[in-house]
Amino acid sequence: MNFIDPKELDIPNHGTKNRYKTILPNPHSRVILKSKSCNDLLSSYINANYIRGYLGDHKAFIATQGPMVNTVNDFWQMAWQEEAPVIVMITKLKEKNEVTLQHYWYTSWPDHKTPDSALPLLQLMADVEASRGSGGPVVVHCRY
Repeated sequence: MNFIDPKELDIPNHGTKNRYKTILPNPHSRVILKSKSCNDLLSSYINANYIRGYLGDHKAFIATQGPMVNTVNDFWQMAWQEEAPVIVMITKLKEKNEVTLQHYWYTSWPDHKTPDSALPLLQLMADVEASRGSGGPVVVHCRY
């Protein structure tokens, strides 16, 4: 849980785009979607933050919630706008008890906790770094 006061965001109805009301983007580093209307603050909102890389790059990663039905277009707009070369999903995905995709995501991250071992996560990070190339930040999300 983070300690951001929802009033700090000053965006009417932003709660409709948050999976959890207690997990909000930090205002100082949040991703702002480019909007066609400067009067519609909600269209510029996504629950996502830029994360500094270990080499000092201020926008090496974007941490965001998994897209919801009403935010999937925002998610893809962000990926396109930020020229994200890789999207990393760190959660399980099942549909009717059947896995529908090949495992390219890290599945050992429990909700609201940390993994028991860092080794698989470190390997995932090495794989991402090897495949990212140049371009924008890597998008990382959990809980689809």
